[in-house]
Amino acid sequence: MSSLVSRTADFYADPLVYDVLHAPGTRDDVAALLRIARRFVPGREPLRLLEPACGSGRFVIDLAARGHECTGFDLSSDMIRYANARARERGLGRLARFFVADMRTFVAGRRMRPFDVAFILINSIRHLPSDAAMVDHLRQVRSALRPGGVYLVGLSLCAYGLESETEDVWRGSRGGVSVSQVVQYLPPPGDRGRARNERVVSHMTVTRRGCPPMHLDSTYVLRGYDLAQWRAVTARAGMRIIGCVASDGRRECEPAEPGYFVFALSAAR
Repeated sequence: MSSLVSRTADFYADPLVYDVLHAPGTRDDVAALLRIARRFVPGREPLRLLEPACGSGRFVIDLAARGHECTGFDLSSDMIRYANARARERGLGRLARFFVADMRTFVAGRRMRPFDVAFILINSIRHLPSDAAMVDHLRQVRSALRPGGVYLVGLSLCAYGLESETEDVWRGSRGGVSVSQVVQYLPPPGDRGRARNERVVSHMTVTRRGCPPMHLDSTYVLRGYDLAQWRAVTARAGMRIIGCVASDGRRECEPAEPGYFVFALSAAR
């Protein structure tokens, strides 16, 4: 009898596995985020920050540990329960807050003090399935920001028909849990106007002490944007691009396809 366990499952379904895989490097990622935030919102300390699609809350918790007031939300109630528990364990419940919500409607019926900075990194915004959904989301964020506030969006621009398949490998471990993930990215074809979905194939191996390895396979799509499409959808939402920087926040960039950039958006005047 084989000791291997294999199944098809959403890699987002287990908050612990997700957090173990993505937690390495969080401190450096948050330092870069703050570097970018201070570039566009200077002189405000501590910051009030909002993270849509916060997942296991690793950014929110690290920001709270640095003295910033940070709120995160996610559509997954399991992720939010996990994030709340982690924040309580660290004694950060006063500064790190979480709630369950959809990116397209999270403001509705909810009272929130305006935020200095909202942020969503590493292409998470591309899970929104259409331009209409993106416009809805950006309008929600715009209404949640204070005057002069910014939305920092980490986005890979598409060069339709010019990109080849790529692969990333991620690894993490904590306690008795080890996780590795091989991710293949299948870019959109060359038809810029119609086929805009990038297909992502994930193969994850999870090993828990005393248990056989478990293999989890999943597939999902990310909606594509070239620079013209990104500019158009932000304008439709009443926002404007006020800057573009490298992911480490150390230099401003001129965006071009293909490439990953952090865009700073603010309400259009």
